[in-house]
Amino acid sequence: MAVLDTEQDQFLCDGTTTVVGLTGEIDIATAERALARITAATADGCVVVDLSAVEFIDASGVNMLVRALRGATRVQHHLLLAGPTRQLSRILDVLGLRDVLATQDGVAAAVAAHAAPRHGHPPGALR
Repeated sequence: MAVLDTEQDQFLCDGTTTVVGLTGEIDIATAERALARITAATADGCVVVDLSAVEFIDASGVNMLVRALRGATRVQHHLLLAGPTRQLSRILDVLGLRDVLATQDGVAAAVAAHAAPRHGHPPGALR
């Protein structure tokens, strides 16, 4: 069982997914603003966070993604990451968060994965 077992495979979705694009640096100065954008979107439904234009992410940014997942989980909506940089992918692997923060190579893949039913796994989870 993962450290953050969100039971996302039990969430019901209405089929819509909002894409929240983040850009630049996600650090202590920008993480709260990014979290506010993601939180607003998860209030309305499932969310794909497009990270393809993020140039840098530090511990504050990774913490923000975990907090965003927890917020989405509270309202029973999925949160998927799309297009993480090599740096972020490595951080997720080292911290053991890859199984918790469902990740896809790009936005189209994340949206498609979310739409595809998966039994026993959160939509979009790479297994």
